[in-house]
Amino acid sequence: MKVLVSLAAILCILAAPGPPAGMVEPAPALGAGNPGEVRALLMVCGYYGANYNLIRDVMELYGWDITTVGVTPTVSPCYYGGPITVDTLVTEIADVSQYDFLAIMPSRISQPGGSHSQLLASPEALSLVAQAASESLLVVALCGGTRVLAAADVIDGVTVTGADEYVQEYLDAGAIWAGDTGLPVLDGRFLTSQRNQINSRRLCELIRTYMAEKRAGTK
Repeated sequence: MKVLVSLAAILCILAAPGPPAGMVEPAPALGAGNPGEVRALLMVCGYYGANYNLIRDVMELYGWDITTVGVTPTVSPCYYGGPITVDTLVTEIADVSQYDFLAIMPSRISQPGGSHSQLLASPEALSLVAQAASESLLVVALCGGTRVLAAADVIDGVTVTGADEYVQEYLDAGAIWAGDTGLPVLDGRFLTSQRNQINSRRLCELIRTYMAEKRAGTK
């Protein structure tokens, strides 16, 4: 009798209808099945942060065409993971307008003031960020990456978030400090974010929406 009950239960489960269509999360509309639709340029710094892989995974799920760029051919992680060999160097990009957005990816060094130090020491990297801003690309900065925007002098009057230990650098560059919002902050063509271990999907959805609106002519 117990066996018959178990078999009946299994048959009921197999015969049960699936969840309503509205309960299934739809696939991303932009980029899915068309990797070239959104062209992402990820600026990777020495001692890249652990959230780099998490955020990149989400971007790949969206089907975006990803190019990595750095100051050196390889960059090492801050905590775990292996070295990354970048696709190109900052000195090799003559025209950044071929990309849709530039993202300064997370980087962290244990000593105070060490975040993104490799990019800050590179005039070529700062010039590339400034070029991206002047070419009307969406410019994204994660965690301490906002200090790279400050050093590139592109956030005067822009509301930003970022690692709060560098707030004075943002203010000195003319930025408006949004505070530790816990959420990404989009102001015009600048998207800044922290706590990206929980904001990775939200961040990429903001980028996706921005790109859709830009192509529709509403941005």
